[in-house]
Amino acid sequence: MRRIKNFLLLYLIIPILDKILGTSIFFYFKQIKKMNNWPIEKVRDWQNQKVQELIKHFYYNSDYYHELFNRLSISHSDIKTVNDLKKIPPINKQTLINNYDKIIPRNINKIKHKKAKTGGSTGKTLSFLLDNKSWSYTTAAKIFAWQTTNYLYGDRYAALGSSSLFPTKKKSLKHVLYFALRNGIPLNGMNLSDVKISEYVNILKKKKVKYLYGYAASLFLIAKYVNNHNIKLHIKGCFPTSEILLDSYRLEMEKAFGCFVMDGYGARDGGINAFEICSGYYNIGYNSFAELGDEYSENKGTLLCTDLLNYSFPFIRYEIGDEVSMPGDDFKSNYNGQIFTKIFGRESNIIHLKNGKILTGVGFAILLKHFNINAFRIKQINDLKIVIEIEKNICYTSKDENDILNSFKKHTGDDCCIEIIYVNKFKIEPNGKRLYFINS
Repeated sequence: MRRIKNFLLLYLIIPILDKILGTSIFFYFKQIKKMNNWPIEKVRDWQNQKVQELIKHFYYNSDYYHELFNRLSISHSDIKTVNDLKKIPPINKQTLINNYDKIIPRNINKIKHKKAKTGGSTGKTLSFLLDNKSWSYTTAAKIFAWQTTNYLYGDRYAALGSSSLFPTKKKSLKHVLYFALRNGIPLNGMNLSDVKISEYVNILKKKKVKYLYGYAASLFLIAKYVNNHNIKLHIKGCFPTSEILLDSYRLEMEKAFGCFVMDGYGARDGGINAFEICSGYYNIGYNSFAELGDEYSENKGTLLCTDLLNYSFPFIRYEIGDEVSMPGDDFKSNYNGQIFTKIFGRESNIIHLKNGKILTGVGFAILLKHFNINAFRIKQINDLKIVIEIEKNICYTSKDENDILNSFKKHTGDDCCIEIIYVNKFKIEPNGKRLYFINS
């Protein structure tokens, strides 16, 4: 029955929705399956072709890149392979923000895309455009990766994320339909007291949930509760994401759920995704090309990423803000694409409040990106006091302040003191993402 449902959803319903909504999930799902069996040379030829097409597009349609290439005395035809990307200087968030209008291609109205925004953490919030092709590929890649654990599309799973942050905020039709088809159960992973976890465990049992997906810290807290209370859950796959999967987190999940824990890495800005399909190795999606910038030791450095499918906004040698380890060219594996061996950054702490509320960090980064702020940092001062440091932008108003306070109160409880302090500029750590959520 599961296989019939999987076939109907993935091979019949999804292609119909792709046609209606202008997405291409099924196309890229098939493409990934094919490419997974290609020799390395054929994969690289495909990427080289995509690079040529991408650079040509932005050379002729983006004023920023046309002017940049002229200053460098190069043409789009000089970029023939992914290795030629080194001829183009890396780009960061601030440069994209400063040159936003010049970067967007002049033919943007002909490209199917949506508006998106990154979280601020201790770096800059970035508004950008996300190409439907890029979004479709990363969605298809997740399906493909999960299926290596015997997951079938349509199997029930729980998503521990930032659900219900804004109950009145209308979700897109695309989001609602695809989430419903995947049979996801949204659970809020930002505030996980023992009472809330107990409620979630009962939901997992009642709904016979077999797969778990969400913030690493949230899944860890559930796993710890399950182990401490000797609860038996029949979980077949666990997919932590959005922050560093600490060794202690992984061990707790493996003990609680008795299944393979597949860590995942992704950044919508940059279009990159990577999944730990084999323990210790993260397979990077074919749709992006990763490089090491500012190597501070052998095979370790800051991540530069080129999204080969985003024609609406150029992420070309983009500095995401994370640090990674990538093996050298002589490294042999069963995967025919690029590989991370370790990912640094995106590590958040867990805040324990005296009133029993337990807060995880990543969801607050997602919450705060909806306000008119450039950057933020959250600090626990004592058992019942939290300070939010905010670098506001010119559009920030008293309404933003009130909404932020009300949103936090919803998760911390009314007896927790929330104080907002405004700063002119944050001192950024080298990776820009480590100190945005600090416990006492």
